[in-house]
Amino acid sequence: MVKVSVNRFVSTRVEAIRNDVEADIRRLRKRTISRLEEVFNVAARVARCRTGHQRINGKMTAIGLVQRKRWFRVAEHAALTIQCIASNIDEKEIRSRLNELKRAVDEAKATEQSRNKNNKQSSD
Repeated sequence: MVKVSVNRFVSTRVEAIRNDVEADIRRLRKRTISRLEEVFNVAARVARCRTGHQRINGKMTAIGLVQRKRWFRVAEHAALTIQCIASNIDEKEIRSRLNELKRAVDEAKATEQSRNKNNKQSSD
């Protein structure tokens, strides 16, 4: 029978778990940053007038200056969140940044939807 020190066994297992967690964190961080980069690219494209129209409720509508400003704000929040995730691992701060980004996206959507409702009412 092979004698193995309990201390050595436990420390080896803890080190293996720590390595797994570090690898998972790196993988999660990389995946999260790539998704945020996609959000940033789309929002920046809309803000820079690369996309002139978008589909809302099945209809193509023009994107106005107010919406472009709001999408610029979405791109800004996405960039700040990417920077936060790349340099920090504080889960609370990352969650707060993601909540700010969600609020900015919801605000941009709400403006577009309200504009479409106003256009509908004025045409009736």
